[in-house]
Amino acid sequence: MTEPDGAQESHGAGGRRWALWIVLALLIAAGAFAWRGHSGAAGGSGAGGALVVGDQRGGIQALLTAAGELEDVPYRIDWALFPAASPLLEALGSGAVDVGGIGGAPFAFAYAGGAPIKVVFAARAADGTGGRASAIIVKANSPIRSLAQLRGKRLATVRGSAGQNTALRLLEQAGLRSSDVTWVYLNNGEAKAALASGSIDAWSTWGSYVGIALLEDKERALADAAKLPAETGFLAANDKAIATKRAQLADFLARAARARAWARTHQEDYARVLAKETGIPLEVARFTVRENVTTVVPVEDGLRAEQQAILERYRSAGVIPAVPDLGGAFDPSFNAAVTGQPKRP
Repeated sequence: MTEPDGAQESHGAGGRRWALWIVLALLIAAGAFAWRGHSGAAGGSGAGGALVVGDQRGGIQALLTAAGELEDVPYRIDWALFPAASPLLEALGSGAVDVGGIGGAPFAFAYAGGAPIKVVFAARAADGTGGRASAIIVKANSPIRSLAQLRGKRLATVRGSAGQNTALRLLEQAGLRSSDVTWVYLNNGEAKAALASGSIDAWSTWGSYVGIALLEDKERALADAAKLPAETGFLAANDKAIATKRAQLADFLARAARARAWARTHQEDYARVLAKETGIPLEVARFTVRENVTTVVPVEDGLRAEQQAILERYRSAGVIPAVPDLGGAFDPSFNAAVTGQPKRP
């Protein structure tokens, strides 16, 4: 793969930064998912057997590993690694995996498509904001200096993703309509390359992608979600797993709750594990962790209004044809398993 058009760096730090994007692009191009090892007891336990957990690199497995919550698991965990939320949700809906971590926007998009899944665990940013790790990125030398200047421009994101949801919220805040921009639907690796080549004008993304763009590539955040109210991220399970693997799910969700509590006070430890698990620079891992400090919230119908707003945003933008009924989207029966869990030392 060649360097992006207009790259002026020598083959040192610049080459290393581009290599990071090659790694991320290869993860996306690698296929739907890959099975990734086991943890816990060798034979599984209970009527449901092993728990199959869908994850993205740097996701729930990295967090549980950092917090020590994958030690002494009394059942087998099979990890299925996905390049993005969309194939993870497809596998979750088909029953290929039992549970997986996803953002509120991808969950809403999948549920709108009829996936037989339910939210079983919820968490949102501890500071109540969307954070700097959800942002619209432009090249450092881009003439675009305000959201208003995106009118008529090409904005790339993953369709139905947290990136598109953030972009829609920011456009709305700036008084723009969805139709005021030209949407270009690309995965994150493709969008990065397209931004570098100049075939798009801006890119809405999240997480470590934002950290690498800002800290490694010295690109610029046109706007971010730091002044937007936080939206909720989820662990969702398919209906079959909820019925047949309740004991395993309850234990796994309790571990997830403890790990999130641990991460709030062990950010450096978490960042080091995240950097090791993903291959991203430690500085980027620190940024990602700092901007993703979360607290667990109960799964309840109060989450419905937030999801309804996301779906209405998608409908208005023409991403989905209609807003579905969310009456069956939330399963509060695991709340007791995730509340009152003591922190790990």
